[in-house]
Amino acid sequence: MSVDTSGLFDWPSPDAVEGAAPGIGAGGRAYLRSVERAAATWVQLNAHYRGDGAEEIQDAFGAVLPHAGLLAQSAEQATGVLAEFAEGIRALVAQRDALMVQIDAANCALLESADQPDQNTASTLPSTELLLRAAADSAAVLARNYTLLEEATAGKLTAIVLGDHNLTNLITDRTGTVATGAAGKLAGLPSSRRTVVKISTPSPVYVRYETEAERVRYMARGRWVTDGRWALVSANMLELRPKVSTVLHKHSRGYRNRVEANRAKWAPDMGGLHELTKTAAAFRVGGGMLSVATAGFTIADERQDAYNELLQAHPDMDPDELNERADSVGAVKGSAKAGIDLAAAGTGALIGSAIGGPAGTVAGAAIGIGISVVTSLEFGFLDNRTIKDAAADTALDLVDGFMESNLMKSDAGKAARGAADAVADCWNKLFGR
Repeated sequence: MSVDTSGLFDWPSPDAVEGAAPGIGAGGRAYLRSVERAAATWVQLNAHYRGDGAEEIQDAFGAVLPHAGLLAQSAEQATGVLAEFAEGIRALVAQRDALMVQIDAANCALLESADQPDQNTASTLPSTELLLRAAADSAAVLARNYTLLEEATAGKLTAIVLGDHNLTNLITDRTGTVATGAAGKLAGLPSSRRTVVKISTPSPVYVRYETEAERVRYMARGRWVTDGRWALVSANMLELRPKVSTVLHKHSRGYRNRVEANRAKWAPDMGGLHELTKTAAAFRVGGGMLSVATAGFTIADERQDAYNELLQAHPDMDPDELNERADSVGAVKGSAKAGIDLAAAGTGALIGSAIGGPAGTVAGAAIGIGISVVTSLEFGFLDNRTIKDAAADTALDLVDGFMESNLMKSDAGKAARGAADAVADCWNKLFGR
């Protein structure tokens, strides 16, 4: 039998793809530099012409530079995708070469057995035929793998989002969601406990009694201490038990009875940060700051996506209007997604508290992170959007409708818009625009 290998040799050279890929990024950078030089020259018009239409002339170049920057970043991303494509082809070529060696060996064995009819070929031919059949199956799989590699590469190229920031993407994707969720949960584990320890006194220490009662109580010992002093101090510890849920304790009698029956399965109330050691308090504050930073990067990511989409859909849009709209969309959609993550963490904490013990802490963290990950998956019934995307789009529609209402057109509404713009400016200074 013959093995169909027609689908194994019409592949591009990995060396050619790898060699051509850097040229795309270099072309994007060269284009950006040329536009930047043109922009620097264009700005000089302001000093030489102040007649009619001067402002419009200056604004005419406003959207050109952002387009050039996004094109350059897109070219850099395409370079990386093609480099990965070349590596994938190279791996498939190595598999193809090994398979062709097997096919040639099987064909040779088949020819040798045909040239020697006097020999008993009963044991030779079937094994050779089986080898060729297996090789045919492997060739079909290999051809299919190359087709999948092509399709994946084409999908990556067409899905390139102009102007994306690698750090922002790293934090806001599913892997980043798991990492930040786990880090936030771990930051809440360090705690403190009050304990009595004996402080050694290598040399006699004179003790001043603060009250008459102390003086009477320790009169027999005297004022000089030589064998150490007992003191109440705070010590660092890892609190693996969940906290008692105020909501469940207030509204669920069964939960209340469980807590009262075995209080040791839940962490004691440590009060505020001032009652923790500096180390434990630093971890708690760091966990809160991580949550705020993650929300900030989520909003920044949505703002960047909105800016890119608007820039491509409306290339002649006024730059100020473009930035204002991108700020609004980023704030609404980013806040909606960050809110889902916070709700997921709260749900996990509630379930963990309901279970109790270290197992409850682990289960609650897994459930909270799991909800965040599931809501970041695309579903066909949502038009290949994630649950977070669908919720964010719905929130944006509601906010847009509210902003067009008579209330927001009043003086109070205009004042609220001004305050929101001030907050957006501050946020952009922290997380970039």
